[in-house]
Amino acid sequence: MEALTKDLWVFVETNEDGTAKNVGIELLTPGKEMAAKQGGALVAVVIGHNTDAAVNTAAEHGADKVLVVDGAEFEHYTTDAYVIVLKALIEKYGPTSMLIGATNNGRDLGPRLACRLKTGLTADCTKLDIGDFPMNPVPGRETKHNQLLMTRPAFGGNTIATIACPDFRPQMATVRPGVMQKAPKEA
Repeated sequence: MEALTKDLWVFVETNEDGTAKNVGIELLTPGKEMAAKQGGALVAVVIGHNTDAAVNTAAEHGADKVLVVDGAEFEHYTTDAYVIVLKALIEKYGPTSMLIGATNNGRDLGPRLACRLKTGLTADCTKLDIGDFPMNPVPGRETKHNQLLMTRPAFGGNTIATIACPDFRPQMATVRPGVMQKAPKEA
């Protein structure tokens, strides 16, 4: 899929009462900085039922825009419903990158969505950045700019790997809860 915008999306997962799970709000902090680096907006995506609290929280913590899908059928997470909705939104609006919290639901949603979009996903990231790929220039190899650089432990935690998905969009990552710091509310 081709990116239609330079926007970075963060999936803000909701609790059954419609409030936002912390990891989605935590991801807005690095998301804001990375969206600016790639020249796009930070967009929070909220799916659930009675989501006003989650929408307000996302807006208060830095989202430039919030896409909302609210309905009784989304009160409880189901793989197919959430994947169908997110795939349709991504195909319509074309973000360049998407972050998902590595919760039980996020670990289910992320790979299924990436597969349907025919793109890659880096799971359980501990660090994110926007930069050039390859990071060290290689003679004869084109450097691709504004890539989502996703860092995660590898080989049982004995080494750290930084991964990029330079040829497919959206670039996708799941991020462990508690790794990023939640920004204070904006005035």
